[in-house]
Amino acid sequence: MYRNYLPWHVDQAQRVVALKSPKISEKLGDRIVLLNWNVHKNNHAIAWLEDFSRLLLQHKPHLILFQEYRTMNRKSVLDKHVEYGYGFFPNIIYKQHHYGLVSASRSEIIDVDCYTTPDVEPLIKTPKITLETTYEMRSGKQLRVVNVHMINFVKIKKFLAQISQIETVLQKDEMPLILSGDFNTWNKKRMHILQKLCLSYGLKDVHFPGQKHQKSPFPYPLDHVYYRGLAVEKAQVIDEIETSDHKPLLVSFTTK
Repeated sequence: MYRNYLPWHVDQAQRVVALKSPKISEKLGDRIVLLNWNVHKNNHAIAWLEDFSRLLLQHKPHLILFQEYRTMNRKSVLDKHVEYGYGFFPNIIYKQHHYGLVSASRSEIIDVDCYTTPDVEPLIKTPKITLETTYEMRSGKQLRVVNVHMINFVKIKKFLAQISQIETVLQKDEMPLILSGDFNTWNKKRMHILQKLCLSYGLKDVHFPGQKHQKSPFPYPLDHVYYRGLAVEKAQVIDEIETSDHKPLLVSFTTK
């Protein structure tokens, strides 16, 4: 029943990140606003576009991390927002549609890397991915940002294989870092593995009041933001938005 619309998947040998520069690049300053959102492939719907426009107007994020982001005919919604550059890494290609991770910023990407899981999810047979981007800060330091969508519906050893890929990034150096995305931590074991990884590399978990981003019926949140070398000024869940099955997460960081 799935054969007619099984998507092609991007394997490790086809790792390509589409890059676009912001019209005017600026270094990240003393305050960095992050928007993280699994958009559930809805980012071309009119209601979603209205929600996104309001988020941009109200919060003016410096960094935007999307999971399950869709392009059409190799064009991105973000192309209309010239103040943002981005890196886009797909894990699903189907006809003229590409789906994957986006890391957007008003700052130029100075380094990029990407990782595709060695394993695939059942039924649609597609891998999950990690996108690593690096930016310059006005302080003279660099900020590494790791955008993640973790593999789901598989045995724990395949989840651990992707955790090992993330560990490869975390052990590179001790520069300021944000690790954010949809980690599919829907049970205690997955959650414990992720927390242990972050603790080992000095990353702190951003606490969101009320846990409004927790998806029913799961006992643990799926979406997380971890950080090091920064301080959290404010964290919030935009609970009123319903154009995705995940809630947008907003975090204001200050540099140390």
